[in-house]
Amino acid sequence: MQPEADPAYVMCDYCDENPTPAVKTCLKCETSFCSRHLKPHLLKEDYKDHTLIDPVPDVTEIQCRDHKKVLEFYCKEDAECVCGPCSEIGKHRSHTLLSLNQGQAAIKEELERETEKLRGVQQNCSSKQRDLGRSEAEIKTRIKELKGKLSKSFSEWRRQLEEDEEYALTLIDEEGLRALAQIRSCSEALNKRMEQITLIDGETQSLVQRDPLSFIQNSKQLLSRVTETQRVTDPDGPALTLNLFNISQLIQERLNGWEKYHSDILGIIRQSSQLSLDPKTANCSLVLSDDLRSVTYTEQDQPYPPHPERFTDYFQVICSQSFSSGSHSWDGESDGKEWGMGIVYGSIDRKGQYSWFGESSNSWCLYPGTDSVTFWHDNERTDLPPIGPGSRIRVQLDYEAGTVSFHQVTDSLIHLYTFHTTFTEPVFPAFGCWDKSIKLLN
Repeated sequence: MQPEADPAYVMCDYCDENPTPAVKTCLKCETSFCSRHLKPHLLKEDYKDHTLIDPVPDVTEIQCRDHKKVLEFYCKEDAECVCGPCSEIGKHRSHTLLSLNQGQAAIKEELERETEKLRGVQQNCSSKQRDLGRSEAEIKTRIKELKGKLSKSFSEWRRQLEEDEEYALTLIDEEGLRALAQIRSCSEALNKRMEQITLIDGETQSLVQRDPLSFIQNSKQLLSRVTETQRVTDPDGPALTLNLFNISQLIQERLNGWEKYHSDILGIIRQSSQLSLDPKTANCSLVLSDDLRSVTYTEQDQPYPPHPERFTDYFQVICSQSFSSGSHSWDGESDGKEWGMGIVYGSIDRKGQYSWFGESSNSWCLYPGTDSVTFWHDNERTDLPPIGPGSRIRVQLDYEAGTVSFHQVTDSLIHLYTFHTTFTEPVFPAFGCWDKSIKLLN
């Protein structure tokens, strides 16, 4: 519109003796005025069509470069200020010309309109930023929980390994004691036999030194002892080896339990994997995103191929993943008013009355509408208190405990409902979408 200038450096053209800073410049007069000399422009009718602007130090700065006339109009088509001759003989003569005040008003309106759009973008960015903040906090929490569970499992594994090590060493010690005891027993028997032979040999040497009568009279008893000693079988030496066959079998049976720890650890890791919607289960009125993380309702049927697992009568879809053990949680968020999320068995009907989530005994579903919140299972309805602003719901599953809890996610978790049962099949996260869209956020 006009170049910016610092009014302190623009002086009133009428103040000759005592120069006074100008407060306005008149485009028609091409003159700058202080507040005293500006009064006629403000009070007299003759000046009502004069356009006043903030003071400018050089009038040429607000003149047309082609005609050297003051810029008095705003060309709507070219979005620039023009002078009178431009509108008569110049390139703008057939354009829509507005006064500067009108041009200012039009641009101001457009600027406010576009700024309002930016505010919407800003709000969207702010919302995404809050989502990122929540996601960051959730990821940190999930990492902490995951590390805690893994540390607990590995600690248990290490404890079990130490017990197994102690068990194996004890078995070997016991087998060693058994083998050594056999050796000591055999050695003692051999020593006793050698002592008997040494004693008989000494008695024999002593007897042969006697006279014939005494020798003959005592030799019979000695010969009997020699014969008796000869009849005794020498003990065989035990095999100088350890019997480790039984030990290896016992240790093998003990170590078979390691597979449980391996399975448990892998299970903990898998619990942190992202859920994805199963395309073959989606009703034909639902459109899945490319990453299979959101679903949108549409009134136009999609050309999905027939599949026995597809829900045909209700606008529903389930995830590809199922859970048959452990603790798990996932979040869903909707911008619509009619939607639901819960869990189902894979054996749920795919068409007919009992395919609706909550109608049968093998499905559990929360419907967090804006007017009412209900929970359905086995065709029984539980009315819950209405929830405040926010459309993010968290499902927390503890398979072994047989519980599923629903919370509203805001700055904190607001408990909505918990049900208790005994699960007999793997359960699948499930979603119903009758309005707009649902997005997975786990």
